[in-house]
Amino acid sequence: MKKLVIPVLAAVTLYSCSNTDDNTVPTNPDEKYLNGYFITNEGNFGKANASVSHLSADLNTVTNDIFKTANGKDLGDVAQSIVVHGDYAFIVVNNSNTIEVVNKKTFKSVYTITEGLNTPYYATINNDKLYVTSLYNPTVSVYNAKTFAFIKTIDLNYPSTNIVTANNYVYAANGFYSDGKLIEVIDPSSDTNTVDIAFDNAINGITTNGQFVYALETNASASKISKIEGTQIETSVTISLGNARYLVADNTNLYYTAGTGIYKTTDSATSAGSKLFDVTPSEDGFSVLYGFNVLNGNIFVSDVKGFTDLGTVTIYKENGTVTKEFKTGLGPNGFYKF
Repeated sequence: MKKLVIPVLAAVTLYSCSNTDDNTVPTNPDEKYLNGYFITNEGNFGKANASVSHLSADLNTVTNDIFKTANGKDLGDVAQSIVVHGDYAFIVVNNSNTIEVVNKKTFKSVYTITEGLNTPYYATINNDKLYVTSLYNPTVSVYNAKTFAFIKTIDLNYPSTNIVTANNYVYAANGFYSDGKLIEVIDPSSDTNTVDIAFDNAINGITTNGQFVYALETNASASKISKIEGTQIETSVTISLGNARYLVADNTNLYYTAGTGIYKTTDSATSAGSKLFDVTPSEDGFSVLYGFNVLNGNIFVSDVKGFTDLGTVTIYKENGTVTKEFKTGLGPNGFYKF
């Protein structure tokens, strides 16, 4: 595990006496990212050209490659996801087998986690512990989210794609690519895999509104959204669309995609909802909707341009009107607010 020194800023950098009447406290000029959104750009596999972009909360200012700008070095190979907690952003860098821990306001590196990782994929935080899934291994690695020390490995039945926290549990959803059709529930008080919630089909999305967990299972002809409370499925609704993807929660709504369509329903999970609009399909069939999220009512969609050019992010309103479109790094795949 490689530890980096956390710089201690002199008090005069942060605060100084002032005789002005406005009582304004001077800010640290390195703290450039006080709000808004982070965007992971995974880059080309094997090329170590992953990056992170920042979009201001008002959607006006885009800053690309902020990790390299802040640290003078490349982020690594395949930026898969980010989880933000406390003062830190944890960047999961899949093919480099690292998690870069940065100060979320400056994006300066404070630690690099390497121990206990094998193709890390997605992460969540519960009670100041970081839980990290593996792309290929049926495991979850656990770390102290304050000291970044490795704690243990939790065995699963199948590899997990995504992982979320709610109801004092950690929920690891089996990967759509694996043989599993489970959400494996981890008790964080003991860090053990305690309960398996079974589904009929592969899980292609999992999300939470903080109170409930929602799972999207799918096959080629139909899909289903289930609402989970604790370790039990409370309600389910069938969707007459095959291969639905990207279930996300925003306020009291759920959003998902199927083909090039964007769909919305309520978090009661009792209705399939309705289509909002279609995005323009790409020629290669995969570049558009490579990344998707809905944050503060803004619908984020990425086009990775076949990984041969800088990616494009388009932000839509629910009526399909484009609010903003901009270039990022290579392969934008995820959107995160803080």
